[in-house]
Amino acid sequence: QQQQQQQQQQMQPQQYQQYQQQQQPQQPGSQGPLSVAGCADPTVGNIVRGTFNLMTENHGRPVYKKSEVVANNPTLDVLIYFWDERDGANFCGWWFGPKVGGDQVWAYNSERSATPPSTGWRVPYDGSVDPSFVISGGQGGQQAYGQQA
Repeated sequence: QQQQQQQQQQMQPQQYQQYQQQQQPQQPGSQGPLSVAGCADPTVGNIVRGTFNLMTENHGRPVYKKSEVVANNPTLDVLIYFWDERDGANFCGWWFGPKVGGDQVWAYNSERSATPPSTGWRVPYDGSVDPSFVISGGQGGQQAYGQQA
């Protein structure tokens, strides 16, 4: 342990940060950013298409935030988050919206996976499934929550 402390003291700040990240176990669903493509609705597509990075957690699942600015609305946050059954089964699933649990939403998926599902997104949230709307990256979201990898 003393040797490990000496190595840490000799590292530059950036090297130490990388070392610390290597020492910490990865959380499920936190491997890399997500990419959102497609979306037949031009207004919603402009909002939701892009790259999303892990931001925090809600109801035991990751929350992702879009890294690019939305054209014509530079202050708009775009999040992907999970909502559990506390408000009823009809509200349980993955959502796109400007804030976690907010009334304004752009897309919905009823899957209860550990990470956002790749396909099966409804745009608008109460409309039909848009087959062109696809999320890639991360872990793909196909593993059911609570199952071991």
